[in-house]
Amino acid sequence: MNLVFEPKWDKALPDTDRRKIEQIFQNSVQHNTVDKQMTFTALWQARNHRSDLLVTVLINNYSRQACSFSNTTLQYVEDDVVKAEKQFTLERVFVPPDSSMPWTFIFPESSFTDFPIILHGNLVYK
Repeated sequence: MNLVFEPKWDKALPDTDRRKIEQIFQNSVQHNTVDKQMTFTALWQARNHRSDLLVTVLINNYSRQACSFSNTTLQYVEDDVVKAEKQFTLERVFVPPDSSMPWTFIFPESSFTDFPIILHGNLVYK
């Protein structure tokens, strides 16, 4: 697995965040996995000034094809309860085969399906 950064992220990412991402990648991402698929490794979650939920993850593409997000429905889940759900189309997100890329998915408050949101969840495909 390779760790790659979207070009704008690569330029703007603070060194402390880059080191955290690199460490989580080295310690958490499965290398040489037999089950070829895409997974998410949680990095951190936050709420912004508009109360949107920001979920930053490593997108782990274990497949032999590049992955992108076009009308892809994702759920934010805490303790097996879906807390938010949204369909994403992200033109800038292109994860090469056998690579991981950090990205922040933004769920507006209108996408919340359950409360409270405690900020210790994971992303999953619907």
